[in-house]
Amino acid sequence: MQLQHFLYLFLPLFLLSVLPARAQDTFVLRGRVLDAATTEPLAGAFISLKEQPAIGTVSEPDGRYSLLAPAGSYTLIIRYIGYESQEMSLQLYRNETLDLLLEPATYSTREVEVIGTRFKPITQTATMGELDIPMQAVKTLPVLFGETDIMKTVQLMPGVQSGGEGNTGFYVRGGGSDQNLIQLDQAVVYNPGHLLNFFSVFNSDAISNATMIKGNMPARYGGRLSSVLDVELREGSPDSLQAEGGIGLIASRLTLQGPLVKDKAAFIFSARRTYVDVLFGPFLRNTEQGGVPYHFYDFNGKLSYSLSPKDKLYLSGYYGKDVGSLKLSSGRFVADFQWGNAAATVRWQHRFSDRHTMEVSGILSDYAFDFTWDFADITTGLETGVRDYSAKVDFVYTPSARHQLEYGLQYTHHTLRPRTGSAETAEGDVFSTGRILSKSAHQAALYLSDDWNITDRLLLSAGIRGSYFAQIGPFTLYEFDENERATDSLQYASGERVKTFQALEPRFSARYTLTAASSIKASYTRSAQYLHLVSNAYTTLPLDVWVPSSALVEPQRATQYAVGYFQSFKQNMFEGSVELYYKTMENQLEYREGFVAGPSNRDLEYEFVRGSGESYGAEFFLRKNYGELQGWVGYTLSRTDRTFPDINQGRTFPARFDRRHDVSVVATYTLGPRWTFGGSFVYGTGQATTMPERRYLIEGTVNYQYGDRNSFRMEPLHRLDLSATLEGKQYMRLQSSWTFAIYNVYGRRNPFLYFIDSEGTPYSNDTKVQAKKVSLIPFPLPSVTWNFKW
Repeated sequence: MQLQHFLYLFLPLFLLSVLPARAQDTFVLRGRVLDAATTEPLAGAFISLKEQPAIGTVSEPDGRYSLLAPAGSYTLIIRYIGYESQEMSLQLYRNETLDLLLEPATYSTREVEVIGTRFKPITQTATMGELDIPMQAVKTLPVLFGETDIMKTVQLMPGVQSGGEGNTGFYVRGGGSDQNLIQLDQAVVYNPGHLLNFFSVFNSDAISNATMIKGNMPARYGGRLSSVLDVELREGSPDSLQAEGGIGLIASRLTLQGPLVKDKAAFIFSARRTYVDVLFGPFLRNTEQGGVPYHFYDFNGKLSYSLSPKDKLYLSGYYGKDVGSLKLSSGRFVADFQWGNAAATVRWQHRFSDRHTMEVSGILSDYAFDFTWDFADITTGLETGVRDYSAKVDFVYTPSARHQLEYGLQYTHHTLRPRTGSAETAEGDVFSTGRILSKSAHQAALYLSDDWNITDRLLLSAGIRGSYFAQIGPFTLYEFDENERATDSLQYASGERVKTFQALEPRFSARYTLTAASSIKASYTRSAQYLHLVSNAYTTLPLDVWVPSSALVEPQRATQYAVGYFQSFKQNMFEGSVELYYKTMENQLEYREGFVAGPSNRDLEYEFVRGSGESYGAEFFLRKNYGELQGWVGYTLSRTDRTFPDINQGRTFPARFDRRHDVSVVATYTLGPRWTFGGSFVYGTGQATTMPERRYLIEGTVNYQYGDRNSFRMEPLHRLDLSATLEGKQYMRLQSSWTFAIYNVYGRRNPFLYFIDSEGTPYSNDTKVQAKKVSLIPFPLPSVTWNFKW
């Protein structure tokens, strides 16, 4: 009833706000923004009217834009990073369709643009913490093994912290890694990492653009507390067959795109694989391991079809898998493991009118992890995963030049397998946990938002999201004694509701323009999360498990407040911002103290304890957008704490990813038409962890007494990476380049983890106990990649 009453009040307010704006005749200018050379759509181009500074828009991922303005004569301005700006006269006295072709900037075809926003100046939007990532920038940054990666680029932004050396996991404003909504063409990606998260699942050649939103999420996004990383696949060339790819030290990639039906249907297909196992396997066949035990591969594909001038159909998909094996003790222990993601999306876009559009989507997301091992004639298996079937319909309605409404409905059916294990011998099955591990749930949401230009100076973005979650059967709720023996149970039939939750999630943000080059912004966001990833490791490993909200686990909730000052200089050549935030989190989950993973008859949720979290900080950002030298400096000062009544004796402790200081410096320099140099430097306060403080002997065995939770700090992390890209001479239609990079230039031994090592005998006085550091890449690591495009 609370949700109904709120919507009854909220909807009329929106309608009343838009009705007065219909007094003056307005008309729509729409079309697409395209690369003049390739006709590839350009996402994030800024289109505005010189005479009406408050009227402007940003092109969508498919390049489409729609701008509503009163009748009149205007000067149309089109701007996009890396392309020449345009100005043209416009007579708007009826609805017009105009495609805009932009030429690449003449100063460089390979320069690194500032990663973090679209060209639209940060002083003009109401959104806070939104970072748009042009792919041409990602491809020139120095990265591990020479493999370009969106996730590594995201980690270089203020407010975003890495999960460790070389790792793709990230934490945003004090939230856990599971509190980031990661989407590929609207499909949720539950584990975004390859090679134990040293590489992400995103192939840069297949991606059009990516958007990162920290905290202040629009109402159309939900289900996570901290951030959104929304990645869009490219549509493919509509007029010619093209190929591009690269050959690196450990992986190669190939992308094909072209038309299926001229100017009507197009495709893109991309594949990538590591081949260390293929190259070095023959040399290691006589070793105990038998060869290189690991590789990964993935595929991306997308079809686009124009059904009519008002209808377009998209079909996109992803499939990737990591495969590995391990042999120890002369073959007595043999293990095989594999994990991967699969995703598919079908979308229909329809335009009712120049002011009203609709998009209907059907989505599949699947993540699975399998681990089996043989030891002492016993075969043991472990399986965990998530599968979602989703449907959604989204509308965008522009009733006037001062309003843009977004509304829609979303539904997902979840099936989760938090922990399925079995062990068997030649005589038969000796243990199985299959009866307790499959969990199902319905999740639905209804949302509505309005971007309202109240005056030329004041812009308000207000939205509301109503979310609903229901755990459904089959499910058995057990009660256990101290020996984990079931003493009572309550059974629910298939499809029967076990537990329901609902939440109102309001989002508000506002921008007030102080001058033509400065503004202040403020935001408030309330959000709920119904799926949870629980880990007792340092990074988001595949063994971590997803569990749903249920009769045993409450949803997570968060509230975030933010305020910021934004300034541009020299016609947007330089931009800077300062953002302050405060965030509270409820129903955070951790494993109980003393938990040890292993076979159990109880649901895994019985091993969790609940607590609260708090995070606050300041983010400073300065970047240079144009010229031969470009880049940015980001600095974050923050604190993140957790309080659990059942952990650390109820005392507040720093979160594992609490980092007081976080610095990133990124620069690129274009030298002539062929050379581009890049570099990045990062520094971060050491990660918090728990270490022993005392040792004692029990029957000759050394035991350790641990200190307070996360009371020990690892050494600070810092690293310098450099790269150079040399453009080759064009041969017929073939364009190529060489990228040379050095990761960890000065060989910093950044800590990955610490372990306790003792020397001497327990009963002597010469026993020496030390905490020793493990570094994954404690030396400069060079790489070289040959890239081509035809």
